[in-house]
Amino acid sequence: MDSLHVTYIGHATLLLRFGDAVILTDPNFDPKLGALLPRVTAPGIEIAELPRIDAIVLTHAHADHLSFRSLHALPDGIPIYAPTAVAHWLQHSGFPFARAMVPGTPVQVGSVLVTSRRASHSGARYVMDRWRGEAIMYLLDDGKVSVLFTGDTAICPNVFALAKQLAPRRLDVALLPIGYAPKWKEYFFRRGHLTAADALSLFVQLDARILIPFHWGTFRHITSGPYDAIRVLRRLLETHDRGPDVRVLEPGDTLTVSPAGE
Repeated sequence: MDSLHVTYIGHATLLLRFGDAVILTDPNFDPKLGALLPRVTAPGIEIAELPRIDAIVLTHAHADHLSFRSLHALPDGIPIYAPTAVAHWLQHSGFPFARAMVPGTPVQVGSVLVTSRRASHSGARYVMDRWRGEAIMYLLDDGKVSVLFTGDTAICPNVFALAKQLAPRRLDVALLPIGYAPKWKEYFFRRGHLTAADALSLFVQLDARILIPFHWGTFRHITSGPYDAIRVLRRLLETHDRGPDVRVLEPGDTLTVSPAGE
């Protein structure tokens, strides 16, 4: 089976099923974030319904991307790749299979080569733990189909450096977050995040075959609703040349991506 199957579970949690490897991104199945931000849609796949997972990739330590509750609920023994400081934190918190992901140094998960680069995002969990603030992006490639998963980031040189590693092949799938910020917050927001317009612009610059947006429709936020960003993206797609290449997956939806040329 050469095709890739991408399932949107919710927020930044996606299930990537390659031919011989299944990888889960930033798993968060929690009913709410903290005490004030409820989940508005159930996970597209519940933990008990997941297939065997070969690896978990974590981008940074923010609570919406790193859920200790969800990691504890997943089966033991799954390798968890994370930024170095976050991996050490996990190891000391009862996750002995956490492994440091060093940017630029690839690891192999079955047939999938996993490479990372630093993201443009401050990923510290708490105010005083800047030492734990590294955020990374991932390129996953089995030689037939490639996926870029950015977690949270602004547009930055490293995202293009990851995609260029595939040359002369073209990036197949760009998994990019979309966010929404009110006007008074937008400047600071965009220093570490992508708006819907930013994600669409980055998709074009990367010249990826397909864009799948994530980070929407899952949790309420303090300054935005769960569907604000996807509404903006859908309006932009109505007149955009690459509109047909953007696949909006609802939680639980799966897209099958065949190798280029098939």
